[in-house]
Amino acid sequence: MFQCSHCDKSYQRKSHLLRHEATHTTESFSSICPICNKAFQKQEVARRHSKICARKYNRPPPPASKPGRKKRSCDECTHAKTACDKNSPCSRCKALGRQCSFGSVTSSPTTLCLAFVPPSLASSHSSLASKRSFFFLSHFTDPAVVKDKLAIAETAKSSTKRNLDALHLNLEDALSPFYAMQSFMSSSAAADMFFQPSFLANQYPVLDLPSEGALTSGLARQLNDLMVELVETSNSMGPDSEGLNKPLNISGLIPLFTTSNLSIFISAYFQSLHWHLPIVHFPTFDPGNVSNSLLISIFLAGAIYTTSEDGSVVPPRLLDVAEEYIFRRVASLSTASIHTSQLSQLYPVLEIVQAALIIEMLQFGQGGMQTRRRIRIIRHPCVISLIRSIGIFHYKRSTAPQICDELTWRNLIAEEVLIRVSCWAFLADGFLTVCFNNHPALSIFELDCDFPWDSTLFEAESTSAFNELVASTDGAQPPLPTIRQFITRLLDTDIGDLVTWSRSLAAEHLLLLMYAMHSLAFQARTGLLGWISPNAIKLAADNWKRIWDSSGDIVDKEKTQSLGYPKHAEELWWLLNATLDRTAGRDRSLRYLDTAATDDLGKLNEFIHNVAAEEGTP
Repeated sequence: MFQCSHCDKSYQRKSHLLRHEATHTTESFSSICPICNKAFQKQEVARRHSKICARKYNRPPPPASKPGRKKRSCDECTHAKTACDKNSPCSRCKALGRQCSFGSVTSSPTTLCLAFVPPSLASSHSSLASKRSFFFLSHFTDPAVVKDKLAIAETAKSSTKRNLDALHLNLEDALSPFYAMQSFMSSSAAADMFFQPSFLANQYPVLDLPSEGALTSGLARQLNDLMVELVETSNSMGPDSEGLNKPLNISGLIPLFTTSNLSIFISAYFQSLHWHLPIVHFPTFDPGNVSNSLLISIFLAGAIYTTSEDGSVVPPRLLDVAEEYIFRRVASLSTASIHTSQLSQLYPVLEIVQAALIIEMLQFGQGGMQTRRRIRIIRHPCVISLIRSIGIFHYKRSTAPQICDELTWRNLIAEEVLIRVSCWAFLADGFLTVCFNNHPALSIFELDCDFPWDSTLFEAESTSAFNELVASTDGAQPPLPTIRQFITRLLDTDIGDLVTWSRSLAAEHLLLLMYAMHSLAFQARTGLLGWISPNAIKLAADNWKRIWDSSGDIVDKEKTQSLGYPKHAEELWWLLNATLDRTAGRDRSLRYLDTAATDDLGKLNEFIHNVAAEEGTP
């Protein structure tokens, strides 16, 4: 036991004792209530007290604090994603013989005004920031890394565990006995007709279907129907290009397509891939009330990143068949005329688009060259065409986030999902351009929709949680323009509006803007965008970097650690500058700069290592 030298309290750990002893010194009380002037050792305790104190004395509450922990590590330790002892210099920098600096990478969150960052300082800062390693991009493009290039498995380990009560409740409802037909079809003949499996299912052993008079669950039937449809799709495809993979058969799918696995895989999807492609709303996701296309994409994504209860693995060729299954529906919708302003009528189409985007990313994560080429040339343009045809690239919300009831919240979420589908389709397009020199299928100037919400607001698990977040930020952040308007202003020398808008940006917004500039840079490099010069894009990149540097709370590395792509946006900025610099110098010796489309990440990997070698970075 550790005894306090000032009082009779004792503690089992020395750290607890030191924390207690600090309360005996007035210097430790750094936070003061603005109403009663009472001092506190911890800021969060002071904030809780001041709220109570404000109500007690009928005073206005203190302003809401910004979420996220402030940056504490030095710049080198921040980029290496390692602990820092905060000495000057810190032990790591001292051992490596490097300069130890604080704040050159991420400025204090209070220095948000861009107008006070002169171009000369921005240029010198850009020079410093460019001398950083491409931590994520070098790993992603490394040919030696075969599996999980996107680090989705690491995301699953690091993400906050979700509250699965709503999901389990929906699953229980969907797995309850199916009484609907029996309520208005009493004859056994009618029941037999309803539960009769399809013609293909009769040729194979399938899930145990109910005998006469028995009942089954909606999800069990849906999984059975889905297996049948996948086998039918597989048979119509024939063997693969190398003649190696045989068509699927239901006997090989039965161990995987179980309702118990369904619960596991859905949970695994929202724990892993969802953070890289957040286009499905988890709190309102109802597995018993979605299309087969969306269900199979989420089911397989979860299956890839977990192990089923009985140890089953995803059968060979199942992902390719699921891709074909989904994109046949995309193709059929692309030829249809879809014109409606009703969200309820758009959702069946939207679920197929969501499924297509999920299977695209899932297939890219497998790393097959032929698969990449098929996605890049055939599948992705088809998805963009479908989204364009339903007109959501310019979708505007009917109202801003507000305190609301359950029904209004669900309508707000429905609008947000439309916007997120548009934005992450654009991000997928930018991903293909950056990594594979694929010509953009979508112009940034087509993306005239609103910005998506901050992920915290989108992930709110209930109406009450959503309302609390809205109340804490109500009136504190100015409204953002459309994405097209923002990128247009980034290209302009007049950055007055950017100062105001930047206060409302989230990490996802900065990633969107960065991919937009990469898309413009590629088009300028190929001579297809003559009216925007590389110098204008360089100016936009500098403006973007000033926002990034002045918004430490937005891009807090500890807050976004291992969750999705936004934390890597700065690497994309380094890559953009390296590309613009070498294009301006007419250095076309590197294959990445020849703009020829490829399905090999080798060109980008070579370029990254060349830049790192020139600048002497690891």
